[in-house]
Amino acid sequence: MASGSGDIWHSNPFPLIPVVRLGPSADLGAAPVEAADSGNATVGTPTLKELSQLVDDYLAESPAGGRRGRTIALVGEFGLGKSHALREVYATLGARPDGPPMWIVDEPSQDMGRMYRDRLRGPGDTTRGRRAFEELVRDYYAYVTANRVGAQGSDPRLGTLDEIAAGLRDRSLDPDKVVSALRYDPEVIHADLRGTLGEVTEHRRFAAALALLQDPPFTRMVWRWLNGEEPAEALRERGITEAIGPSGGPGGQQDTAAGIDRVFDALAVQGFVHGRVGSPYVLLMDSLEKVLDWPEENRRTFVDAFERLVNIYASRGGLLVFCVSPDGLQALRPSVHERVVQLWPTGFDEELTGELVAAYVEAGPDRAGPRARRSSGPFGPEALRLLYDLTEGVPREVLRTCRQAWQFSENEHGAVREVTAAAVLAAVRSLHEKVSRREVTADVHKALDLGQWRIASRDPVPARMSAPPGGQEEVLYWLAPAPNTYLAVILTRSVLLADDAERVAAHVHGLRSAVHPARFEVLLVVNGHVSQPMQDRLARSIGSRPLVYRQGAFPQSADEALRQLGRRLEEGRREEDLGRLSERMHRDLEQQRAQLDALRQAMAAFALEARPPAALPREERSVPPLTGPAHPPATEPSAPELPGPVRRRFREALAVLDAVTRRVAGRTMTHRTTATPVELGALGCATLVRALTEDFRGSVAAWHRTALRGVPTEAQLTELRRICREYESAVEVLPVHLLGSAGHPHPLTAARTVEVLAEEVWGTLSAATVP
Repeated sequence: MASGSGDIWHSNPFPLIPVVRLGPSADLGAAPVEAADSGNATVGTPTLKELSQLVDDYLAESPAGGRRGRTIALVGEFGLGKSHALREVYATLGARPDGPPMWIVDEPSQDMGRMYRDRLRGPGDTTRGRRAFEELVRDYYAYVTANRVGAQGSDPRLGTLDEIAAGLRDRSLDPDKVVSALRYDPEVIHADLRGTLGEVTEHRRFAAALALLQDPPFTRMVWRWLNGEEPAEALRERGITEAIGPSGGPGGQQDTAAGIDRVFDALAVQGFVHGRVGSPYVLLMDSLEKVLDWPEENRRTFVDAFERLVNIYASRGGLLVFCVSPDGLQALRPSVHERVVQLWPTGFDEELTGELVAAYVEAGPDRAGPRARRSSGPFGPEALRLLYDLTEGVPREVLRTCRQAWQFSENEHGAVREVTAAAVLAAVRSLHEKVSRREVTADVHKALDLGQWRIASRDPVPARMSAPPGGQEEVLYWLAPAPNTYLAVILTRSVLLADDAERVAAHVHGLRSAVHPARFEVLLVVNGHVSQPMQDRLARSIGSRPLVYRQGAFPQSADEALRQLGRRLEEGRREEDLGRLSERMHRDLEQQRAQLDALRQAMAAFALEARPPAALPREERSVPPLTGPAHPPATEPSAPELPGPVRRRFREALAVLDAVTRRVAGRTMTHRTTATPVELGALGCATLVRALTEDFRGSVAAWHRTALRGVPTEAQLTELRRICREYESAVEVLPVHLLGSAGHPHPLTAARTVEVLAEEVWGTLSAATVP
């Protein structure tokens, strides 16, 4: 409603902490006093409607055709309304006069025995629930009695026993009176009941306890045991020696794991008992992702037991609804995913966001009575649009922001006439910018310590560019992962509007142009709020995704982000080096092309002069391969100051290249006067690689002369590694595979000889102590 409507609101209708949990009816708004109402409003979302339809379909199935069980998972991050939807299921089923038996777990606990005893809510907590369960077990008692009667045939004195058996099965006859009238041994009937319940529950201890539930002296003892207490002495004498869920004790971890298994056994038994007679039964469980923080042994035990329960509910006609985060869902096996109907609540759209705001404004004390009407109150269209953009429709964030914006809009009398877009902006900043700059900087420093990041010896830009006067951005650290390469860690406040994003992008672009575009990356740390669409926009404009500060694991997240950016810088430097090398190789190839043209003409002329006369015998017309090398002999003394092994490797590599040149040239002149493009390519490649190898040998010799006085320093070894890598990169871009074999004396091909040359030189010189 626009501010010009004249309405004034005095009480903030939005909750301080919008949290929903499974609780008793007073927490559901059904209490007789208003103060006991949680005030949580419900909006008809698609997820809520789909969940309600699934529950209604489950309850509507006919037991005669077999009730089909189902498991429903509400999956999503925090604040999307999963618990609210689960609470709506609880309220709907609890309001039904014929509501099914229902077990409620608000959140799992490692001490499942204590949770089962003190917090788990089920039918056994009420007189009505206990009576209904006792009647269900009594149905089994009547069933086994009918089987015993039917097995006796007919007795003329008592009438047709088949009619008595039929009366027991349809519950028109009392099984206790039948047993007494037919003078059956009660112990025999109880033995039959234990056997039948053992088959139904698949658990002997529970079968014995449920059979005793029909015996009045044991009824109260059994119920205390079913509610988690230690078994009475009379039960111990009958084999029920342990509580359902032990807590603590000297066993420690082992007792905890045993407690988890026993609690899930109890829930499974309840499902078996109801499912065999087609009766519906429901289990609701919230916050399943809590188990992710448990120790490995307890977590594995819980997940295994929960997966067994899912299978039981799906196969025995039960309804299991649980809430879980995406990470918690991934902790379950894929086989469980196939048995679960997944509902993924999402953030509200703009229309539902307005409905949520209107629902709370409408339910507020100022709107009570006949004046109430569907309205968003003091929130105008612009404020609602901005509210949706900044919160992305997450219900919890919408409500938190609305409460804060309402407070900012109150006048001196505590009244609100209008909540503006500016108030919404201020509310978002107030909610998300609570951590001081000093705390954020300290966590960034922890991240630098984790990765042992090198801080640049000096800032590559003036101070006014790193932290512009009056600006909201500041370069906290200039990192130098490699020489002349920089990684800037920039801290900024919330990025809420397009103007904020453009300001950040302009700052980063200025730094990039002042340093070197290819040798600069930035990690933008946002101390506040930035929506996912705004994060995508920043990533496109500055080249990397921003990192939103969150207390806890931020140092680890920042260190990982810095590592990723450091790898990107390393790849960029490698691509730049390869680009420069490519340019150099193109220039060299142009020069070699001219030399190859001259060589082609010389070869053609030489072939004409060396052709033997036609009159000579055939065996004398064959021309031997060229004996004169195109280059100076590879065995000539060169760089004599190099160590013997290195000198021999260079000599061998040059000899291999000369052999390739002689072979190609000799084959060409033997058969024809012109060379094919492939032969010319091989000859040119051999010539170019030989020139590169000569340059490589000269560079290594020059390096070796500088290191003659002792063991090479770290800087000298780095320089040697650079020389070797430059040669490796040069060889990699050439088609050395065209060189072929080097001849019989050489075990390696010519290509392999030059490919491993740099590594052999490096291995020899770096491992040796220079004399």
